[in-house]
Amino acid sequence: MEGKTLEILGTSLNAAATYAVPPLTLLRYGRILLGIDRADPETGFRPERRDPAYVAFIMQSLMPLINSYFRVEVEGVEHVPHRGGALVVGNHNSGLQPVDSFIAGHAIMEHQGVTRPLFGLGHDYMFREPALAALLEKIGIIRANPRAADAAFEQDGVVVVYPGGDIDTFKPYTQRNTIQFGNRKGFIRLALRNRVPIVPAVSVGCHETWVVLTRGEQLAKLLGLKKRLRTEVFPIVLSLPWGITSGFLPFIPLPAKISLRFLEPISWDHISADQADDPLVLEACYREVTDVMQAALTQMASQRSFPVIG
Repeated sequence: MEGKTLEILGTSLNAAATYAVPPLTLLRYGRILLGIDRADPETGFRPERRDPAYVAFIMQSLMPLINSYFRVEVEGVEHVPHRGGALVVGNHNSGLQPVDSFIAGHAIMEHQGVTRPLFGLGHDYMFREPALAALLEKIGIIRANPRAADAAFEQDGVVVVYPGGDIDTFKPYTQRNTIQFGNRKGFIRLALRNRVPIVPAVSVGCHETWVVLTRGEQLAKLLGLKKRLRTEVFPIVLSLPWGITSGFLPFIPLPAKISLRFLEPISWDHISADQADDPLVLEACYREVTDVMQAALTQMASQRSFPVIG
């Protein structure tokens, strides 16, 4: 057991060094932009690489600190099915330090156990650094790709996705309490094709751990980031300890109180898998999910007395 712990710790520190240290982070982005770092074609597509012991170690190491620092409150986790596949759909915040993802994943595993197949969909760029890719696969992060998600559902897994991605997580601070999925409907198609329910997961507070000034869409276009990094933004933020800087750098989050609410599952048993590409069906389902989430987010935000204090 001691050897396993040392192995887990070593992998974690190696991955953390390449992500959390600004000079190494900038070097990694530079190598990606220059086309030097390319992901293994199969990295992130194999859910069977998830290691429950590794997941338990990470959760036990990080979550007491996260729960205490952000005074985390979670409700409704019983809405996540205990058996069979399910797609948990959340609003995304806090940039490349996805505190909301850890909170959601921990809540599900605490309720159902670490052996319950639980996976999160992550951006391609995360799999271009071998040490980070190895860590991600061990904790159940797979590529945000239908093929990887299908493989997870074949294991009757719970899959967590943030459809808004860069658009949602880097929305300006003044828009923090809005659901912004950018009209991306791939998650609806995924649920319909795999015949799984959608469980909306709405969080408030994560977007108060920093201040996003602008997404920087025009700057992203000038830099050609959509082609090189598959992102349409180059966010400019105000964060600790750097002040005004790029949102692509790690930062020290403010201790905002974070609340997460899992809503009741949404199922479309009357819609066949063959209708998953019907634009009218996709639009109707998309509106149903986003409207329910926006109503919950608005209500949760109205109960906050003051940013950071919550």
